[in-house]
Amino acid sequence: MFSQNIQIDYYWPFIAAFFSALTIILIKYYVKTSNYFLLLFVLLSEVSLVFSYIKLLETGNIVIQFALVKIISIFFVLLPGIFFFDTKLTNYKILGLILGIISIYLLNS
Repeated sequence: MFSQNIQIDYYWPFIAAFFSALTIILIKYYVKTSNYFLLLFVLLSEVSLVFSYIKLLETGNIVIQFALVKIISIFFVLLPGIFFFDTKLTNYKILGLILGIISIYLLNS
């Protein structure tokens, strides 16, 4: 009666992080190219992000999953930034990323 069988789908935080990062990357491409067609994909990405957040809310423990989404999103934005936008990683940026991940973890624990 009191025990709930909550099925945790571990792929939803990754899907949410992917669409969160995809939105940022598409907006960056839009700023570089001024191609209005990209804004349609930004809209689709945001709608997909909302649906993935709905799935996360259905599973229960949103605090832990939200922190996980943010940490994964950092890496999903960082990697294309390095490979496609010529982002240079300095020691300070690496330290900032590590401290950012630690702070997201601590704020949500």
